[in-house]
Amino acid sequence: MDTKDTITDAYTILESDEFDTLLDAVELMAKAQGNLLSLQRSVEELKIMMDNTELAQEEFSIQDNAAIYAALDKVESLVDSLANDDYITGK
Repeated sequence: MDTKDTITDAYTILESDEFDTLLDAVELMAKAQGNLLSLQRSVEELKIMMDNTELAQEEFSIQDNAAIYAALDKVESLVDSLANDDYITGK
């Protein structure tokens, strides 16, 4: 196969609907990963905010505070499991 045939084959692949679909999928995966990282940071910031604010001690009961922290821990655990490479790749 000469260079001209190789280049023609490469252009055929690049212009195919399948390649466009693959590019769309990669773009969606990159956006999802960015959103996941943003969500991780938000959960961390929320936990820090709850730790540093008097609101946690004053305006809510002990049971309410415990429920808030339990919910934050569950969300953090879920986000961490989604961000885990083994979960994403199915290994």
